[in-house]
Amino acid sequence: MEVMTANRNKRTILLIQENHEASSALYNLLTDIYHFIIITALEEGLSAVRRMSDNLSAVLIDSELPGEGCKIFLQKISRNKKWQTLPVLVLTSEETMHLKQDYLSLGAVDFITSPYHKKIIINRISNAVRLKDSASFPELEKMLRALPANIYLKDAEGKYIFATHYWHHLEHDDDPDWTIRGKTDIDIRKDKENAILAYQSDLQLLADGKERSYVIEVNADDILEYLQITKAPVRDENNEITGIIALINNVTEQELLKQKLERQAYRDPMTGLYNRSYYEKYIRELPADCYPLTIISADCNDLKYINDYYGHLAGDEYIRISASLFLYAVGEKKLIFRVGGDEFLIFLPQTSEKKAQGIIESLRRMEKTYSIGGRQISISYGAAVMPDSTHSLLDCIRKADKNMYQDKKQHKNQRN
Repeated sequence: MEVMTANRNKRTILLIQENHEASSALYNLLTDIYHFIIITALEEGLSAVRRMSDNLSAVLIDSELPGEGCKIFLQKISRNKKWQTLPVLVLTSEETMHLKQDYLSLGAVDFITSPYHKKIIINRISNAVRLKDSASFPELEKMLRALPANIYLKDAEGKYIFATHYWHHLEHDDDPDWTIRGKTDIDIRKDKENAILAYQSDLQLLADGKERSYVIEVNADDILEYLQITKAPVRDENNEITGIIALINNVTEQELLKQKLERQAYRDPMTGLYNRSYYEKYIRELPADCYPLTIISADCNDLKYINDYYGHLAGDEYIRISASLFLYAVGEKKLIFRVGGDEFLIFLPQTSEKKAQGIIESLRRMEKTYSIGGRQISISYGAAVMPDSTHSLLDCIRKADKNMYQDKKQHKNQRN
């Protein structure tokens, strides 16, 4: 039996469902959007497809048709090249949800699960229809897989409709019939932190409609990669957002080169510390959460004597040893700048002056174990704290320098 809406300008949907009550519920929910043909038996449904496949936008078929009718229908649709581009969505219930994987492997493009929600159903049908209205979907997927980039499409709930490539950082079994369809990033990605961020980004894009492009670092299976993700909203003829189209490019080589060039631009080649260029960049844009910021000014004592008596190679070694001491004492994640020949500034975010003095005392103890040409190395230190952004950074640096020069003067007096 066929039941149709009167408006022939609407998209035509074939609904195959034996349960009259359920059919009526869908009909009443969506009759203002779609032109329905309602069929109650498998063979009648196949006959309807034969007669009007060119005019059908999609098929909704009940998973609970007698005699595995849903599976039989999907098998016959997938075997006929003319029908392969006809999107089929399966109506499921709690009792049949466990069979989703089987239906996907047979060619279903999505599911509609009771209780029915109008907006969700419309979005899912719209996504399916767009695939039919474009090129043959299997042919399109095959063409896109020839590209190195990963191209994917998601629905209005952030669930994958398709992806051209499956990456090693996804959690899935070795079953060749495994599919990404109907799953979110949280469901399938090994890196759960990035997965949550990706899902949240998707939801935000679906809400605000703004394109996004960013690079993420992924470390799965002990493989470090950098992926550039560019995604944009998919809109229907009414400009409503119905999904996400995105592109993933592996930019590991470019990102590592970029990092190398940045290191060369901002690192001192002799010591590996940050150079003056990075120092000047950093002080122009201090992070808001760095306070209290304590600054240690450090300067090698008697470097001129070492250079004159032992040569400049020994002087360079003196500078390198000093840099190694700083790195050991405060850690690589702290900001240590070589701002001159033997002049250093150490920035300690969220650190009190008392704690900085403790670091200085630790440095003084370590100095005693190093020497150049039999002469123990010696470094002068001065510290000052910048409590908050209302204070002057330059004044803080000047104060640290002043304290350092007082320390250097005491060193000279002791030596004399």
